[in-house]
Amino acid sequence: MSDDRFLPGEDEDAIPAKRRKKRMRDRWVLLSIIGVLVIALVAVGAVLGYYGKATKDALDSVVREPTLMPTATENRPEPVPTKTGESNPPLNFVLMGTDARNPDERGRSDVLMVMHIPGDRKDAYLISLPRDYWVDIPGYGNSKINAAYSYGGPALTVQTVEWLLNIPIDHTAIVDFEGFMNVIDALGGVTVTNRQASSSGGFTFPKGEVELTGASALQFVRERKNLNEGDFSRTERQRDVLKAIVTKLTSRGVLTNPGQFRDAVTTLAPNFTVDGDLDNSRIVDIGLGMRISGGEDIKSLMAPVDGIATSSDGQSIVEVNGKKLDEMAEALRNDTMDEYYEADKDG
Repeated sequence: MSDDRFLPGEDEDAIPAKRRKKRMRDRWVLLSIIGVLVIALVAVGAVLGYYGKATKDALDSVVREPTLMPTATENRPEPVPTKTGESNPPLNFVLMGTDARNPDERGRSDVLMVMHIPGDRKDAYLISLPRDYWVDIPGYGNSKINAAYSYGGPALTVQTVEWLLNIPIDHTAIVDFEGFMNVIDALGGVTVTNRQASSSGGFTFPKGEVELTGASALQFVRERKNLNEGDFSRTERQRDVLKAIVTKLTSRGVLTNPGQFRDAVTTLAPNFTVDGDLDNSRIVDIGLGMRISGGEDIKSLMAPVDGIATSSDGQSIVEVNGKKLDEMAEALRNDTMDEYYEADKDG
């Protein structure tokens, strides 16, 4: 594939060859935007016109399910206004990982994240919510946040996150995590930096860089009992692996290999169930609007915690750090997550 190829809508004659090459390199880099789950779909959407039928078929295989979002408009947070000087409002996604693909099969989601895309579209923030986070679940009172899925399915989980952060959720996705990991094999493996050595399921993961296959990655992201910080360490591993998948998927080496790219996206997409409004055109629109300049623009963090405690009924829970959570919620509403992230990282 030549670097001189360009995306639909660009006038080849009006763009000098060197600048065209830079645009394509920038486009490849910006596709590493959403270092996880549904963002992988957005990355696929951003090259829909470039790869044609393969990516369209992949997007068509995504399951759309209107019951994933709350239907009642009352008691939901007001929309976040567009920041002065920006043309877009921020976007918020709830991402759930579960082994039960059917939304009617009530279990407890092992992976729960919020993905925030600011109005300037220059970054993506991936926020893990610990599954034992002790929060107010609408209609049920205080409980672990992952219980919302068993009480009321994806829609109640979304509503719980909205109440917790005082932001409207624009879209949501349920991912068959086990199936999703198969994309790693289609990509020829991914590399992550492992913060703590561990062994599980017949696999050994030394500290430092480790190469993961689909099978080993699934064990890597499920492990928590042998990690120093338990579920906190597990959510960190989940974010690392998901970011590695999207970075590899949208790397130049894969994007310039049509066969490998086709195999990866056709493996990836069927493992998603998304809300009915996240149709192909919406995915493409979001993907083409992103302005990410590199993998470092995918920011990873965990919702603020106050440590482990015991509930009144004897459950081991993760306490919310109310002050810091309020600060993060305010940053999400004011489209100032860049400032919050830097302050949180430094202190």
